[in-house]
Amino acid sequence: MKKFLKKLSPVVLVTTFLFLLINHFLLHSLVISYQKPVENVKTFLLVSQLIYYAAILVLAFIFSYFKFHWKFLIKLLLMYIAYCCVAYFIDMTLNINNNKYKLWNFSKAGIFQEQVLFTLALVGILAVLIYYLRTKVKFLANKAPQLVFNEGIDYFFLSQILLTLILTNRNMRGVVANTELFLQLNHRITPSSSYGNNHFFLVTGIILYISFLWTGISYFLVKGARDFVKNRSSYLLAISTSLFLALVFNFSIQLSMGKGVPFLERYPILPGAMSFQIIVLFLLFLTIYLIINQFWIATNLILVIGGIFTYANSIKYNMRGEPILPSDLSWIFKADSLLGYIDSSFIWYTTVALVLLFILFFVLKRFLFVGKIITSVKMRITCLVIIAFIFSSLFGLFLDKKDGKISDNIPIVSVLNNFQDITWLGNASNARYRSLAFVWINQMTTEVMERPDNYSQKRIKEIEEKYLKLSQEINQNRSEFLNEQTVIYVLSESFSDPARVEGVELTQDPIPNIHQIKEQATSGLMKSDGYGGGTANMEFQTLTGLPFYNMSQSVSVLYTEVFPKMKYVPTISNLFKSKDRIAIHLANPSNYSRNYVYDYLKFDRFISTDTKNIDVQNEGISPSDASTYRLILDNIDKGRSQFFSVMTMQNHAPWLEDNPENLEGSADDFTSDQNSKLTFYSRLLYQTDLATKDLLENLSKIDKKITVVFYGDHLPGLYPSSAFLNNPDSQYLTDYFIWSNYERPKLDYPVVNSSDFSALVLEQTNSKVSPYYALLTEVLHKASVDKAQSEFSPEAREVAEDLKLVEYDIVSGRGYLSKNFFKLVNN
Repeated sequence: MKKFLKKLSPVVLVTTFLFLLINHFLLHSLVISYQKPVENVKTFLLVSQLIYYAAILVLAFIFSYFKFHWKFLIKLLLMYIAYCCVAYFIDMTLNINNNKYKLWNFSKAGIFQEQVLFTLALVGILAVLIYYLRTKVKFLANKAPQLVFNEGIDYFFLSQILLTLILTNRNMRGVVANTELFLQLNHRITPSSSYGNNHFFLVTGIILYISFLWTGISYFLVKGARDFVKNRSSYLLAISTSLFLALVFNFSIQLSMGKGVPFLERYPILPGAMSFQIIVLFLLFLTIYLIINQFWIATNLILVIGGIFTYANSIKYNMRGEPILPSDLSWIFKADSLLGYIDSSFIWYTTVALVLLFILFFVLKRFLFVGKIITSVKMRITCLVIIAFIFSSLFGLFLDKKDGKISDNIPIVSVLNNFQDITWLGNASNARYRSLAFVWINQMTTEVMERPDNYSQKRIKEIEEKYLKLSQEINQNRSEFLNEQTVIYVLSESFSDPARVEGVELTQDPIPNIHQIKEQATSGLMKSDGYGGGTANMEFQTLTGLPFYNMSQSVSVLYTEVFPKMKYVPTISNLFKSKDRIAIHLANPSNYSRNYVYDYLKFDRFISTDTKNIDVQNEGISPSDASTYRLILDNIDKGRSQFFSVMTMQNHAPWLEDNPENLEGSADDFTSDQNSKLTFYSRLLYQTDLATKDLLENLSKIDKKITVVFYGDHLPGLYPSSAFLNNPDSQYLTDYFIWSNYERPKLDYPVVNSSDFSALVLEQTNSKVSPYYALLTEVLHKASVDKAQSEFSPEAREVAEDLKLVEYDIVSGRGYLSKNFFKLVNN
């Protein structure tokens, strides 16, 4: 056998080279459809075409010495059909965000590749003619042995044909044209309309590189398909299956975020996005195969995990407009909270299906792909080490970013990261256009806040002195201390007046009492950072005064990604004694690590669903606002000043409420399901309105100063995106008011950020400020979200920059700020 393979080795090398020449011409022919070739390139292409035909002739001559078997033609046909299916699947994936893409337009998808079929047909016809001449012409007959297609050479030829199909696929021209060097040539060397000499030689180099890389891969794929058909467990099958599953789950994950629109009307996804995610998934799946080393078990595990992840990603994206992120993995250990988002009937059917699949799995385990994937332990460990090295190198590239840029000329990664900076668009858009895998790795390797250019110890000390003087000036005109009264922060889950959403019609006002309160007290709209979610982020900003808008756009959950890294946590609760701090949130205490957060902030008590001996009733699906408010009243000590951080749960999804029956909400453009949810949500708001009125009436009877900061954290995720087309800002505006049980003036702050509340409540109550709150007061007056940055005066820009420097020092910096910056001199 070895002698036979040795005899064939020159044939293998020559055949590989001939296919390379054929691919060179075919791919160049594709790429030049992007740009017009210059005269020299036309000459190069003509020479390449002549070489192409010469390669076909030589290849046909080699084929004529092999004895064809009908099984080879069957394998070739099956491989071509499988390739067309996969190629079309990839084309669909690339066009997920292309609203002009026609699903069943096979001709425009370019999957049949007529040029390759013409080439193969020509090789076959010439091989038959040459064979006929050799056998009929006497002096040519029996000059060379008749070679048989043994299995090795059989699959080698199939792999070369597969390589040609891959390299000359229509989408490959986009891969080549969007490489970093090609883009540089377009912008720096020749006009973008010309295909010059440099382009030609660059594409030739890319063809050589890809051909060398994919020759082995295509052979593995063909041999892996053979092992699948033969029910044989092998490392080749694991490799080919990992790649196939990577293609499948790349599509399902991206589709779970819905169909969008092209970026800049040109890119359904950005260059390199699909390749990047497929490579990451391929390596992850291959790792699972190597660790488990049983093909049947590993495959089923990947299918289950991938299916669950895709479905969960779809749920989160539909509810919050954001994909699953690394910080969400903590929810794996909170099954009871997760199941609350899923319809009970679906859980039942899924459980039954999983049980049946589990039984089927064990029955088939005895017959399908029995045996180990790799018998050698050393080989498995070596492969795992190589994969670990690839991942560590990839993470290293992201960690070594400079000004958000990755080093140049790294295949796929450099273009994907550097081509278009869309980080500012947030995780949802980045996941859609750059892939979810990119967002995950970027988030795990990016600093939570970029270092400001002028950050230094000297600059921080200057800021301290500046706002120490300002705090002294402010305090000359203020006579109160906030910690001499009780302050209650009420984050009302999903509270926002639905009447502000365009097209919504309500049969009656669901919140008349709160509207009346807003007319009398300091009130307005609050700018939320998220839609349909982001409660923990709003609470973080409200307590600390540190705005989300200064953080890195890769940050998703402030409590889990930022809070643990902070040098110091400046919260409004610090103005009160530890024994006077109480948190109330009728949900799982470990959600977003709140049990850790409140413990770190030295809250004396955290009342949650785990707290014993509390009376809680539901309104709809969740604990009622009335129950939450009752817990406030039960824990108020009339003889002490206290701080309450309160979050309600009543208006959290899913929504269900019967009363009042005459209150209904609807919009012409909404589906029946959306109108139903709107009606239930509006009725829940009605209950919030009654409970809030009752709370304030009870607080007004208590003989001590009390101030309530009430605000909605975000809009409910029930509205379709079309509801915000004409007024995008309305998607992120909720209601707020600051009420006191004693007479205070109504201040004029129509739009604020959640990070403004502490400065605002200090001003509302005429309370003295620390240097830190003097800074936040300046931000409230001059540089908050009610003003566009383009409208900032030079003084406002300086204030905004001061806040950014202070925030960086607290979150990611060296901690230059002294404790005196946060101290308030009490009486």
